[in-house]
Amino acid sequence: MVISGIYVETIPGQANIAAKILAQKVGVEVHHIHDGEKVILTLETDTVDESYRTAETFKEIEGVLAICLVYTNFEDEPFYQEAAGIK
Repeated sequence: MVISGIYVETIPGQANIAAKILAQKVGVEVHHIHDGEKVILTLETDTVDESYRTAETFKEIEGVLAICLVYTNFEDEPFYQEAAGIK
């Protein structure tokens, strides 16, 4: 599993609307809306590729200006386990 902490910057006043749309996406949990401009969330997916593809869809949401990856944990990601000889 890949867990990413992300903040999404929006046009001022658009964060609540964007947060509602983001929360409907599989694997997304919205944690906080800051100053009506930033949405703080976590994204859980099975692979790094899936995480990237999902986050890319955030750009399509009206009012979104930027997507900022704050942290990611992918030690259980299948590709990296196989590369390390864990499987």
